[in-house]
Amino acid sequence: MPGEQLSVPSRALISPRVSRILLPLVLAALMGILGVWSTAGGGYVAGTGDHFVLSPEGLSWVHPDAFKNDWFMQAAPQPHWFFDLITMMGESLGALSAVYALLWMAGLLAAGAATSLLAHRFVPGAPWAMGIAVTLVMAVMPWMMGGTGSPLIAMALPAVQSANLIYLVLAAMLCERRLIVIVVAPLIAILHVQQGSIVLVLLVAMLISTAIRERRLDRAMSVALVLTGGFVAFGLIIRPVASNLQDFVQICDKIIPYHCAAHLWTGKEIASSIGMIVLCALSVFLVPAAKRWLWLTTVGLALLGYSGGFLVDLLRIPLLGTLAQGVNVYRLAAVLLPFAIWGAFAPLLTRARGWRLLIIAGIWGVAWIAVLYTPYLPAPSRTRAILLGLALLVPFAWYLVARHRRGVDDADLRLVTISSGLLVVLLSAVNGGMVLRAPNFTFIGSTELQEWGKEVRDVVPSGDVIVASPRDEWAKLVTQRAVVVDCKDVPYGGAPWREWQKRIEDLGGFQQCVAPGPLLYNTLSADQLIGIADTYSSDFILVNPGVPHTMDDLEAKGWTHVVSPVGSTGADLMRRPR
Repeated sequence: MPGEQLSVPSRALISPRVSRILLPLVLAALMGILGVWSTAGGGYVAGTGDHFVLSPEGLSWVHPDAFKNDWFMQAAPQPHWFFDLITMMGESLGALSAVYALLWMAGLLAAGAATSLLAHRFVPGAPWAMGIAVTLVMAVMPWMMGGTGSPLIAMALPAVQSANLIYLVLAAMLCERRLIVIVVAPLIAILHVQQGSIVLVLLVAMLISTAIRERRLDRAMSVALVLTGGFVAFGLIIRPVASNLQDFVQICDKIIPYHCAAHLWTGKEIASSIGMIVLCALSVFLVPAAKRWLWLTTVGLALLGYSGGFLVDLLRIPLLGTLAQGVNVYRLAAVLLPFAIWGAFAPLLTRARGWRLLIIAGIWGVAWIAVLYTPYLPAPSRTRAILLGLALLVPFAWYLVARHRRGVDDADLRLVTISSGLLVVLLSAVNGGMVLRAPNFTFIGSTELQEWGKEVRDVVPSGDVIVASPRDEWAKLVTQRAVVVDCKDVPYGGAPWREWQKRIEDLGGFQQCVAPGPLLYNTLSADQLIGIADTYSSDFILVNPGVPHTMDDLEAKGWTHVVSPVGSTGADLMRRPR
């Protein structure tokens, strides 16, 4: 049975050593392909989303005239210094698109290696079948779960790749592969300081647990702790995060409630998060009883931290709820999600019988359905819950009945895991969850938007500031020119946060930043836009094509129309009278 050591089949098609090398590559490729096809997101993307915030700094190191005089980059530098180096390197080589794609693929390989480690260690009779099944189910999950971006996001991002590395570190801890921990744990701190801090806590917990149980100091974990702690400290020294607890809570409640304000979530968001918590808890059955202290020290600790923070925030418990939001406990959701997928196979992993099995199966069923009710997957929730619920329920029921009546072997386990994973993907595709498409690795994938950005750069001198709609979050990156403010570049707190609020109110108000908020910038008159330009010493105003009367009014006041949209992208650029 899974959850205990079984002998490797004597007539294996490939040797165990080759299997351990090949399976991570297969799983990474499978996750990458399905990630591109998944309609949970837009396929692989670059030069959009969080790249609006994270890419400009590295680009500015290569192009000194780019983004000059942008207030956000000066007042609130992002903590991801290593991503800046990667961006600089890619742009210097003229291969930024390829470098970002390789970073994304490295994260996939880390996730594949983690799944392979766990499958070989704890399901040795069917490592390929179980690894593929877990990957298939993982690939149809949403890109947002429990308040944070998923490690499944098909994009080169510090948070995504570091989450995949945390999955690998946790797998290595559970499998007692200390060399992997020593190598990978510091890489997490290099990629993402906050995720590195999470790893520090896990390493300390492992050291304490080993000291208590075995009365010795785990030297490997100590080395990993020192290296990881050193890089966390280095990151905080060179890029101190200007944050304030109360300010960050205000940001959560006003601007990004879906990230860090559970008390403002919809019923479906709450239900799917609870389902994730329960499935993650059920992943304990993956590990044999004798080694469950490892699970409790690692996955269990992360689960406890997330669950406690989620609960005190959801219930609005004074002080504790604020603290949970302020430290952004929701980052732990990215740690929990891969193990929640392992928990989705709990009925196959547990050794329970009789009424205990019925209780576990009942809890599993409710949790799996709850996860499927997430609002961040396409198609109606009820249809999705029925189809994907049956995709696991039917094969699992067959397996458990067969186990009760005649007993089962590794061949049965391989059959049920592969069939259930394939059913999940197939029914997800039928329900609109998959679409065949080739990846577009180009940084800023729209050639029309690239052309529009170049035209603006040719007109707007370096160092000049553009008045643009805060909802046009792409304007700064594609033009490489400073903007007054936008909805994506939000400081973490302190004086920059207060300045951001002032600027956003000048340009229409923060409500336009809470999707699908009203396009308040478009309601501003020509006189108001000129007043904003005067306030921020700007000679350029972007006008969206949907409000041509504003452009007419600006022209009547002597402003010149200098750049038009290219195709269906961009906006009209107006220049102050000379």
